Amino acid sequence: MRIQSFICATLITVLFFSGCNPSAKRDKQPEKASKIHEKSETKTFNMDQFFESALEGNIGVIRDAVRNGVDVNSLGEGNRTALMLAAYNGHQDIVRLLIERNANVDLVDESNRNALMFASSGPFNSTVIELLNANADMDVVDNVEHWTALMFAASEGQMEVVQTLIAKGADLSLEDIDGESAYDFALANNHPEVAAFIKSKM
Repeated sequence: MRIQSFICATLITVLFFSGCNPSAKRDKQPEKASKIHEKSETKTFNMDQFFESALEGNIGVIRDAVRNGVDVNSLGEGNRTALMLAAYNGHQDIVRLLIERNANVDLVDESNRNALMFASSGPFNSTVIELLNANADMDVVDNVEHWTALMFAASEGQMEVVQTLIAKGADLSLEDIDGESAYDFALANNHPEVAAFIKSKM
């Protein structure tokens, strides 16, 4: 699974390179979501199971939770929602179900990342489109290094996602705290085709 690129299967979160200089940008990768467990329970459903199922793609459990009255906008560890967790692993069916049940696509976690950012780091263009169709904000900037959804996609070399975000009007001029753009991240992380495409749209 894609989770193993940036995090262990448990709750280890990869640290951002907040102190690195521009010459070290090649090694810079955006943090991805850690596995979430919310230990509290509602009267009708175990929230630990709800968040776990969103992350792992168990739509049956999610349907049961919704039927049992679980608030789809409940916050887990790091203020992450089930929508963010499902988006991270590209579970489009769960993303759609949660949106149909009034999940807020623009909620952000404690790092100011929304579900679209989580989806954009992986090869999940259909999930990205699902979120964009629900009017997810493309240009939210996280509060760690000022990354956007487009920067996540460019850093990971996700060409389809990059193309979709740009076609929908993602701001190519945005820069992170080091003054680098999605184009710079594509180059630094050895994705020349993605970088060339972004440059052609600048």
